[in-house]
Amino acid sequence: MHIIDLQNEKPQHDHISAISTSLSENLHKDDFGCIIKNNSANPLDLFKRVCDEVGSPITEQYFDISSEDSYIHDVVAHLCLHTDTTEKDQAVLCSVDKILAHLSEIDIDILSTPIFEFGSGKGAVLTRHEDNYQLRYNGENINTTTLLHIAKDVLQKLEELIHEIGEQHTLNKGDLLVINNRRIVHSKTNFSNDSGYKFKSARLYYK
Repeated sequence: MHIIDLQNEKPQHDHISAISTSLSENLHKDDFGCIIKNNSANPLDLFKRVCDEVGSPITEQYFDISSEDSYIHDVVAHLCLHTDTTEKDQAVLCSVDKILAHLSEIDIDILSTPIFEFGSGKGAVLTRHEDNYQLRYNGENINTTTLLHIAKDVLQKLEELIHEIGEQHTLNKGDLLVINNRRIVHSKTNFSNDSGYKFKSARLYYK
């Protein structure tokens, strides 16, 4: 995860434009993700510019992290507006390749089989695109009632791995998180309104 800390900096218009352009270019790369911290300029301006560079309009509603639609977008961007809690919850982020290194061949075969019932129908959790795997996962949004126990166990293993080996990052007011949504998994609870945080978020497609 790439961290850009703007502390003690006063980014000008051109600087913000350069950051958003760089993010847009790098997000096409495998498992690139970025957190911009301590932005003394208008964080919403940077958020909108990043969304603009990627190519999709921003949503005007808070992002529903449990929404089925959240998996199929190329990029997810979260701007932390404020927090209602004094505790610093950690955002958990984990790359697909890091997860795969801890899965057996049988685990991968099961997750690659289109037996998992999403809101839009059955599909695979893991799919291969060119030379890389992409992950479509939200534990709350998969109907497990018809799955065999072995498939349920693999899903449970996947959930545990995300939290065990994922990177933990604290998001403060004004921080911006932008990730390649097909190659990085993020914990759903950290970005729900119930977590004590409020976010303005967007689901984006590459240009």
